[in-house]
Amino acid sequence: MGAFVGFYWTFPVRWAGFLNLPDDAARAAEASRTIAYQRAVVRKQVDWENGALIGEVVAMEVSPDRGTSAIEGDVARAGRLCREAKATLLHVDFHQNGGWRPHPILSEALSALSRIAVPVLGLPADEIMLDRRRFDPAEHFSMWRVQEAEERERRRRDVPVALAVALSEVPNERGRWKAVASLLNERKVPTLGGGAHWTAENVRKATKAAERVADT
Repeated sequence: MGAFVGFYWTFPVRWAGFLNLPDDAARAAEASRTIAYQRAVVRKQVDWENGALIGEVVAMEVSPDRGTSAIEGDVARAGRLCREAKATLLHVDFHQNGGWRPHPILSEALSALSRIAVPVLGLPADEIMLDRRRFDPAEHFSMWRVQEAEERERRRRDVPVALAVALSEVPNERGRWKAVASLLNERKVPTLGGGAHWTAENVRKATKAAERVADT
């Protein structure tokens, strides 16, 4: 019987408005199937070990499409829990499965814990039954990639039109970019990059980019 700390992470999805996670792991699992999956895998391992899950750390990346150093603080927090309780850190190692969902910064942060004698165990990202339904993480992430590609295409098509309409409604005078940003935010138009909030600066940049395209 041993003590364990679970570590679960995911990416934000800006176009879906999925930008934050509760700190509480149970509530985070309700908000994210990816978190729910990792939590189920970890808890299954703890049960198999006849162990005790003494802590859980949930992390959301700051970038929607790549790993960043922001996650290092979350790993360090999990490491402190492990040291205090002489526990093993458990996580789902997505990189084992053909290299999908790579996060080299996370991998290095976990390796750094191992180097200071914090036990770390990466669990395979296998298919499981989750909420009485089959859950295959590879299929899940593939589906999200398709949806993301479709959403990028929709933004590429629709956002310039919405921007042009807003520009036509605001006189070309001081404060125009800010006024256009307010209109776009009121109409819940996403930014070209999938963000939810327009500013005077990104309106200006998007307008200049559209003008360059029109000139070609």
